[in-house]
This record gives sequence, structure tokens and C-alpha cells, in this order.
Amino acid sequence: MDEINCGFPREQRIRKRREFLAVYERGKRVQAAFFVLYILENNLPHHRLGVTVSRKIGPSVVRNRIKRQLREVFRRNKRAISPPCDVVVNARRSAAISSSCQIKGDLLGAFDRWNQRR
Repeated sequence: MDEINCGFPREQRIRKRREFLAVYERGKRVQAAFFVLYILENNLPHHRLGVTVSRKIGPSVVRNRIKRQLREVFRRNKRAISPPCDVVVNARRSAAISSSCQIKGDLLGAFDRWNQRR
């Protein structure tokens, strides 16, 4: 795989509250087993990702593991979404006991469902 273009620089992250709220308000919601995704097409040349994992999910070790796994799946599979989009992923409680393979399959399946709906 081409590792040169697979980084996750700062401009590809959603970090500000108003950016999250814009995706929540205007984006399309996609349900998955471990996540709820909100996807909104943007006018940028790249995708952006925002991740939220509530304290209800578990202790910080668990929450950070989920976030790391989500970022890695997104980083390696950006091309699964056709136009550049802002993606906000909200983790469900079931994500705490899932494996990395399950997380990858669930996230890619949600991207496929969104692409088919478009």
C-alpha cells in the first residue's frame, strides 16, 4: 500500500465544537453496530475525521484504544468514501468489547452503506 499518502495530519481532523455541531446538524446519520457516523460532504480536497467517545464507554484506557483504532482504520481506508467528507464517529458501549477487526468491518460497512445511499 502507498504509505506516503496515508498520514493523518492536523488539517484532516475535526477539532472545534462548531465543526462537530455543523456535521451533526447537516450531515447524514449512518447506524452501525459499534458506532453512529455523521457524514457531511465538504468543499476541501481531503477528508476530515472527528471522534467522540463518552465516559460511559469505560475508563480512559478503553476510550483511547477505541479512538486509536478508529483513526487507524480511517487513515488506511480514506478512499472508501468517494467525495471528500467530514466524518464524526460516536462510539457505542459495545465498541469497548470489540476487536480491531470488528471495528474495521463495522466502520467500512457503514461507509459502504453511506456510499450506496448517496
